[in-house]
Amino acid sequence: MIRIHKQLPAAIFFVMLCLLSPVMAAPAVDVEDPWIREAPPASTVLAAYMVIKNNGDTQYTITRIESPDFRDAQIHRTVVEDGVAKMMPVEQLPLPVHGSISFEPGGLHLMLFDPLRSLREGDEVKLVIHVSNGDSITVQAPVVRKRGEDDHAHHHH
Repeated sequence: MIRIHKQLPAAIFFVMLCLLSPVMAAPAVDVEDPWIREAPPASTVLAAYMVIKNNGDTQYTITRIESPDFRDAQIHRTVVEDGVAKMMPVEQLPLPVHGSISFEPGGLHLMLFDPLRSLREGDEVKLVIHVSNGDSITVQAPVVRKRGEDDHAHHHH
């Protein structure tokens, strides 16, 4: 008869937990719900939206966002001056500790210029978000025609 020491199962569980914890840990910077609004066929500019979250204990800065599917990408913020909406380029975005940045219609957004291929609803676009610590996060953003209640907030460049 084999006798198992009472603490052996707990020790095995602890070792397994230690081995799995790096795999289960959330990345310091994470992207949620990326999407791109479908544009008319002749359009050369599209807009991308998402939420970028900082799950870590260090402040980061988003230094740029790019896409291999477009010639250029720029972060813009919508600013209303004297009743007129203007799109202002943003060079860098501070990402506070345990905070988030929302890219949304009528606010902060990513402008994507000169698509290198035709994009329709259902296609996916690769976005690469560069962070001040040298990391980059790659996400796939689906192209969608409408976004529910947001759709009335659509704006053009």
